[in-house]
Amino acid sequence: MHATMLPELRSYTADIIKRLGPNAVPVGVKLVTAARELNEVPGVRILTSTVPCHMVSVARRERDEPVTGASAQATKCVWGAACLGLIRTPSRLSDGDLNLMFVKDEAAAKRLHQGMCMLGDEGSRYAGVIVGPLDRMPVPPDAVVIYLSPAQALRMIIAFAYAKGEAVECTMTGQASLCSTIARAVKHGKVTLDIPCIGDRSYGLVQEHELVMGFPANRLDELVKGLEATERVARYPYSPFTRWPVIMPPAFEPRFTELD
Repeated sequence: MHATMLPELRSYTADIIKRLGPNAVPVGVKLVTAARELNEVPGVRILTSTVPCHMVSVARRERDEPVTGASAQATKCVWGAACLGLIRTPSRLSDGDLNLMFVKDEAAAKRLHQGMCMLGDEGSRYAGVIVGPLDRMPVPPDAVVIYLSPAQALRMIIAFAYAKGEAVECTMTGQASLCSTIARAVKHGKVTLDIPCIGDRSYGLVQEHELVMGFPANRLDELVKGLEATERVARYPYSPFTRWPVIMPPAFEPRFTELD
């Protein structure tokens, strides 16, 4: 996706919101290889102390300056920084030390880490990240994330299945949900669905009913075409089927003698 396609991002956003409703705000995520790029891109508000889920929350809710950028040094969550490849995954993560508060022993802690996707497991790859509403991204994003209700997530699954019948993957550890979703989109090109983690609820202000879905930005066209093609059979919000005979308690029905 090239810079000349940025107007297309606005069209994609409009299509997604048209099919899923105004609360389904698509958020773009761009990983940069040099920190100076954060200052070179116009319209990016630089944050000096943040976490990825906070940046996505800003993109979803801010109106005036929703596009933010942060360097590796400004990213204060070790899980998030490692997932996005802003740092090499430290041994206290890869060995499971930080997971011991959630599991019973070291073996379980290491296994829990292996269930997450961290670009930093292969070393530090990026120097910063830019996050903003998809239709206001000043640079082509690498990944897109959307917070959805289960019903809206179903609509997305159906749309992505349209072209090839591909299943959406769900690998859930309860940890680093948003950032693992982004990492899987970047590393594997996969569409993933997850339950937002505790950090996402604390710093991203995610609500109880919301799920998070992420996918590579180069699959936006596939998504929008799938949404359009399946609109007739899977229109959201879904309509209940009402064509059945109604049966009332006998005492509530008009009696034969009352039908004059």
